[in-house]
Amino acid sequence: MKKSLLITIDYPPTTGGVANYWSNLAANMPAESFCVLAPDDENSVRFDKRQDYLIYRRCLFTCKKWRWPKWLPIFMHTKNIIKRENIEKIVVTHILPVGTVALLMKLLYKIPYVVSMHGLDVSYATVSLRKRLLSKLILRFSDTIIVNSNYTKNLMLKNLCDKCESKTKIIYPCPNVSYQELADQDLNLFKKDNKLEDKKVLLTVARLVRRKGQDMVIKSLAKIKESIPNVVYLIVGRGKEDVRLKKMVDELGLREQVMFFDDIKNKELPFFYHVTDAFIMPSRKLDDGDIEGFGIVYLEANLYTLPAIAGNVGGAPEAVIHNQTGLVVDPEDENNIAKAVIELLSDKEKSNWFGQKGKERVSEEFCWDKQADKLKELL
Repeated sequence: MKKSLLITIDYPPTTGGVANYWSNLAANMPAESFCVLAPDDENSVRFDKRQDYLIYRRCLFTCKKWRWPKWLPIFMHTKNIIKRENIEKIVVTHILPVGTVALLMKLLYKIPYVVSMHGLDVSYATVSLRKRLLSKLILRFSDTIIVNSNYTKNLMLKNLCDKCESKTKIIYPCPNVSYQELADQDLNLFKKDNKLEDKKVLLTVARLVRRKGQDMVIKSLAKIKESIPNVVYLIVGRGKEDVRLKKMVDELGLREQVMFFDDIKNKELPFFYHVTDAFIMPSRKLDDGDIEGFGIVYLEANLYTLPAIAGNVGGAPEAVIHNQTGLVVDPEDENNIAKAVIELLSDKEKSNWFGQKGKERVSEEFCWDKQADKLKELL
């Protein structure tokens, strides 16, 4: 395996999808064959010491007075690391601006490179003609393109590089939680404290933003109540839709059915998963193009043997396999959402089967070590 350099502008202790995705893949790579160039961060020492592989922390961009090219420090640091570590392949986590450096390294020093693409990368690469043309050039000269879902792959092929399909590979993100067993007495106390005894529980764990679709679940509850009178809906998360959603609950007279939890730590999430009957997040596409690129949270619910309900747009239908690990619905149709919820909450055998299939799928396919094996083959 060739020694590779990962160049990234998002890396722990910074949080976020890209940082999480690549730090987990890096942790499962052979330490002697992989190193990272990441932004300087005063809080990074503790994280870096825990890693087996080498991390170079550098200032990656020029000061504001020097407006272009801001990525020049990345170029210089990359050149130095290539020489010091005998790097034979480069991996970049963003097509812009880091991909520009990789392109130059190939043109000047014939070092092959891999580009990683997420949905937002495609959107950013197409905001101007200059960015689009540069992105097309970067993809054209790349050895391999890594995407996080089929949805992202198709978006990239359609908008940036229709001839890149053969060299595009999918490496899926994986859940960051592991199944945690809880004592019956602790669960019973949690149910009692939250008045969940003898209830059919729906759960959404997500930021409170329009894309996630909590409002559509709330709207569908009136119809769901007709068939499942003991239904309750737990909304875990915080965000700018908080006030609007709570007002909607009041206006629809659903205070007894909807509960908000906006200050929940990760270690508390297992309690919510254990008391839930079905997970739901009918994510939708917004007018500005914002869309769910995949949806790790569906897989996290599957880990707890829960069936999941997802919207039929973006990458969500890859995370939830319709009629196998859950149900896929029209996220703009409250009747369709209600029908799916009623189907799962009224048919325990089907619900359990979906949940079990989901857990098996996550355990077999969506593990970081198995996804890292795909990366090893590419490098």
